[in-house]
Amino acid sequence: MTNWRQHREFAEGVTLNMPRYRGNCPFCGGKNTFSATLEAGTLKYYCYKLGCDVRGTFDTDMTASEVKKILRPAPVEPDKEPDTMEIPQYVVQPRTEHDKFHSFVSRWRIDSEGLYYDVSQERIVFPIKYKGRIIDAVGRALGSKQPKWYRYTGESDYFTVGTGRVVIVVEDVVSALIAHKELPNVTAMAILGTSMNPKHFEKLSEYGLVIIALDPDALNKTIEYRRDIYLWTGLPTYAISLMDDIKYRNEEDLEALRKVTQ
Repeated sequence: MTNWRQHREFAEGVTLNMPRYRGNCPFCGGKNTFSATLEAGTLKYYCYKLGCDVRGTFDTDMTASEVKKILRPAPVEPDKEPDTMEIPQYVVQPRTEHDKFHSFVSRWRIDSEGLYYDVSQERIVFPIKYKGRIIDAVGRALGSKQPKWYRYTGESDYFTVGTGRVVIVVEDVVSALIAHKELPNVTAMAILGTSMNPKHFEKLSEYGLVIIALDPDALNKTIEYRRDIYLWTGLPTYAISLMDDIKYRNEEDLEALRKVTQ
């Protein structure tokens, strides 16, 4: 029996009684990395672990329950609203004496409006909002504090800035802010983690064009992201090979991005 048939039969098995499944990958052993969905006769499955090539899309016969759903759709339950973040007392509005905060903002030429400073961990804090409410925040260490990047609530899986229909996926929050500042007509998105998950793909599905613009030393990740985003969303997805980290505003890199985003 060929591997692809094993993959498909497992995906069909786990979606037999539930149309959506998320769990461990039986092929690579990834923890909670295997996802399968069966909807309107189409079976999609994939593993998000880097290096695992288990994925596919197949047309199947619709079940009786699927036919009933089409004829009489079930009411859609709204997603649970994320909780508002309770800002800790040590996360404050930046003041004049917070030299590290102002040095960081000046070095990268980013706007300080709306940013905070974590005085206990010496971090510049980037809030993440949902419907005008702060639901999460990402802190970037300004000294030797580890980890370098810190998430305060874990409510959000991504950081976005901008409202353009073209979205650029970048390495981190600072890169996202700089990408949007240099390319104001696009949305910049930073993935808050080391790999992509369904929430990233669902968000990216809202746009019309996806561009991957990671650091030059992240070629393998760039290729993985492009493949996975395209397989999930079906959107035109391009990978740009940058000469330098986008934070350094290399003019050749910016020009290449301007051409593909026009």
